[in-house]
Amino acid sequence: MTIAKTKSNIVFITGVVLSILLVSNCIISYKDYPKILPLPSEEKTLDTNFVYVLPTFPQLNLGGREALKNYFENKTRFKKTQEGVDVPKVGYLVNVKVNYRSPTPVATAFLGVSTLTATLLPAWSTQDGYDVQYILYKDGNKVGTYDYHIFRNYAQWLLFVPISWYNFETATEKEVFERMTFKFFEDAKEHF
Repeated sequence: MTIAKTKSNIVFITGVVLSILLVSNCIISYKDYPKILPLPSEEKTLDTNFVYVLPTFPQLNLGGREALKNYFENKTRFKKTQEGVDVPKVGYLVNVKVNYRSPTPVATAFLGVSTLTATLLPAWSTQDGYDVQYILYKDGNKVGTYDYHIFRNYAQWLLFVPISWYNFETATEKEVFERMTFKFFEDAKEHF
């Protein structure tokens, strides 16, 4: 084996180990959203058209967009659902808007320093998350706007590696968006 090949292998293995450490030393939880079982699908009883507009997530998508699509397609009472942008003259349209809420400037600085030191220094954020808006149209007319706020707790530190299993005990972004969409349908049930 040549020296260059050995160095290349060492660099590759070091990169893999650092990547695993950076991923496994983060703790993420969502305020007001404890882990629960997935929500069941409702019986498809409504023949009315249902159109939904999905957002482009402004940050890294950790399952929120897929949760919205899956919920609208599979878990609502509507037999006919489709993604689109045109408000139907008969039926419903839900336009979902998602805005990412960045960590505070101080938290962002700590996250940067922590990442540059391979998480030898700790960092955390309690204010980032999403502001989500569901705009509901019925039979061509806007009937309501529903606003929701998701706050995420995030921490990273090398010493969190032994307790990184905790992430399996907290709700994922996918679960949070699914439950928030369920809440939207509950809040807007007078229109359905």
